[in-house]
Amino acid sequence: MSKLLVRKDLQAELREHVNSIVKEIENDDLKVVVFMENTEPPQRIKPKVIKFEPTLKLLRTLADKGEVEKGVSKIMFYSPSTGRSRGLTPTMMAGFQYIKPGTSTKPHSHNMASIYLVVRGQGYSEIDGEIYSWSSGDVFVVPANAVHSHTNTGNEDVVLFDVTDSGLLENMGILEFKEEA
Repeated sequence: MSKLLVRKDLQAELREHVNSIVKEIENDDLKVVVFMENTEPPQRIKPKVIKFEPTLKLLRTLADKGEVEKGVSKIMFYSPSTGRSRGLTPTMMAGFQYIKPGTSTKPHSHNMASIYLVVRGQGYSEIDGEIYSWSSGDVFVVPANAVHSHTNTGNEDVVLFDVTDSGLLENMGILEFKEEA
């Protein structure tokens, strides 16, 4: 039967009798952890509620300005407590995308996978050359590295909510984005 380890930082004590050897290994950009289970536990990630109405107002304002793409906006959320990952958790990031009627996003790819919930509107996504139609309440998945774009085919604004594994990839130092020609 396994036992859950309670993490307590004991690095100073564990390194005491091996410190001279550790100093031979370490430098400014390389540090030794003597025993992983005895390191400082990560900061606790607090629960969150993202309010939809002010989020929608922000999305509309950004889409109207059109500084990234005319008629399109995208925002992501993160918690400073996740550190380098810039996610809502150390492994996941969530956000919203807004697309005005008759508008498409630019084709792009990234090495993170995305799961989308269509909050409102209707349209389709072109994913690696195939068309996938969706409407309010549908869920669709864009696999990592798939070239994709989203198009609003309806008369109302499209709002997509997505969750990605970008926090995990950012922590690993391998997060990539590519804009297609």
